[in-house]
Amino acid sequence: MGFPARWHCGHWTNFHGWLYIASDLLIWGAYFVIPFLLINFIRQRRDMPFDRMFWLFGLFIFACGATHLLDALIFWVPVYRLSGLVRLVTAVASWGTVLALIQVLPRALQLRSTSQLESEVQQRTAELAAANQQLQEVAEQLMRRNAEFTTLANVIPQLAWMAEPNGHIFWYNERWYDYTGTNLEQMQGWGWSTVHHKDHIESVTERWSHHLKAGEPWEDMFPLRHRDGEFRWFLSRAQPVRGDDGRITRWFGTNTDVTDMQQMQEQIQQSESRYRVLMESIPQLVWTANNAGELTYCDGRTVDYTGLNARDCSGRSWHSLLHPDDGPTAHAQWQQAEGHFEGEYRLRSANGDYRWFLVQARLLDSQLGSPTAQWFGTCTDINEQHALRETLQVQNNELARSNRDLDTFVYAASHDLKQPAQNLAGLFDELQRTATFHDPEASLMLGMVNGSMEQLLGTIQSLTEVVQVQRHAEELPPEPVQVQPLVEETIRLVQDSGPTQATWELDFSAVSAVVFVRVNLRSVLYNLLSNAFKYADPSRPAHIAVRTELHDGVPVLVVQDNGLGMNLERHGDELFQLFRRFHDHVPGSGVGLYLVQRLVEQAGGRLEVESEVGRGSTFRVFLHAG
Repeated sequence: MGFPARWHCGHWTNFHGWLYIASDLLIWGAYFVIPFLLINFIRQRRDMPFDRMFWLFGLFIFACGATHLLDALIFWVPVYRLSGLVRLVTAVASWGTVLALIQVLPRALQLRSTSQLESEVQQRTAELAAANQQLQEVAEQLMRRNAEFTTLANVIPQLAWMAEPNGHIFWYNERWYDYTGTNLEQMQGWGWSTVHHKDHIESVTERWSHHLKAGEPWEDMFPLRHRDGEFRWFLSRAQPVRGDDGRITRWFGTNTDVTDMQQMQEQIQQSESRYRVLMESIPQLVWTANNAGELTYCDGRTVDYTGLNARDCSGRSWHSLLHPDDGPTAHAQWQQAEGHFEGEYRLRSANGDYRWFLVQARLLDSQLGSPTAQWFGTCTDINEQHALRETLQVQNNELARSNRDLDTFVYAASHDLKQPAQNLAGLFDELQRTATFHDPEASLMLGMVNGSMEQLLGTIQSLTEVVQVQRHAEELPPEPVQVQPLVEETIRLVQDSGPTQATWELDFSAVSAVVFVRVNLRSVLYNLLSNAFKYADPSRPAHIAVRTELHDGVPVLVVQDNGLGMNLERHGDELFQLFRRFHDHVPGSGVGLYLVQRLVEQAGGRLEVESEVGRGSTFRVFLHAG
């Protein structure tokens, strides 16, 4: 039996029935619209969390609305079974939604509230503002850095540029434009090729392309045209700039003007060429060595003489080329040399013979201990001179022996002649005292004989003095001698020997003492002062100056007078000859100046004379500085 419609169940009034029906229909209408609104919301807001909950809520609400629709329909159509089924679906959808809510609720509770979101938004806004400020500061810093880079790039003397990885140049500094007289529009890309020399552009482009492909640093030298049309040489260098991934992002390069340096190198090469030609032209053996004496260069003459090639010479000690007896001595002197070296050694030739050479070297570097210091050396062949010097030495030794023998003979002869001459003088005096001569010219003859006897005795005495002084020079050692006391003593002896007087001027402030054999210095002073005193000009008072001077560290004894003087142009070569006299009106032996020169030269000094007839003479005795 079927179910009756609800109107027929119970006692429904029209009001209550339609109220129930109208309420169910309104509820169904609302429940029907809400799911569509939720679906539309989810479709427009796909970022909404828990979107499946919205679908469950839509199904649940739609099922609820369906139950209310069936409740209204049952008033006329008894679809109770369908209504029960819809209510079952509604119950399942409800509990499905409940279970889903239980799972979602913990996560939903973690969702931030509006205030939290607003606070986070404000915080994020502040962070974004700070980040924006930092970005602005970074941008300003980048602008400053860019300005600094531009200023630096324009200040450096090089022509600077930047290129893309493919070699297209997109930036030049101002110096490039100033030099070439171009602009970026003309030069960008590969426009730089227009300022290259036509003879070089092909090779430059080829090498540049190779470096671009290889990603290797670039270096080349080529001429670039100036704005006035002149070409100057430049050294071009470029480095690739790589990113974090190792790929080249750009190239940075510079061109440096090396024209002056290249011209200087050419001049140096020309100078070196001329220098080598000069070295090959001079007769000496030319070489260079380091501080250890190891050869670093040998010229052709050295190679030819020693028989060694340039490779064998390099690194070899030059001392090893000497005679075995000379090598150790040369090595020791080389180690003690300070900027200059000189010595005479025997150098082995290619055939094994040894010849004497004068080895001279000078340090080219100012620092003796520098590892790069170089010595420039020459070897001059003095084999003939050395042989001649040995011959002269033998002859000098023989001559010295002959001089000693002659001195011995002179001394013996003067000693042997002195006694007979004195005896003869005594007999002549006795003859004059006891004998009577009636010849009117006898007195004149006797005077002449007496003068000759006195001259003979003086000559014998002078010869004896010469020999004695020579022996004193060999036997007595030099010693410091105070000049002024010795000069004053000599002046007293000189003044006592003659009736005239002289004015003496003494000055020994420059040098107060000299090193000399005392008796020899007394003899030098006596002869010079006595000559100045004897040969005074009778027309004026005699004035004699004795002083010391210092010439380049050498003590000089000066004797200056205003006497008769001598004609040095006529008699200069005979001035120091034995028994040579220039004024016969005054007695003398002609031995004094000879003796002075001999004593001074034996002491290692020299004698200089200035004289003028009628004005006087000046004798300068340069004494040995050591």
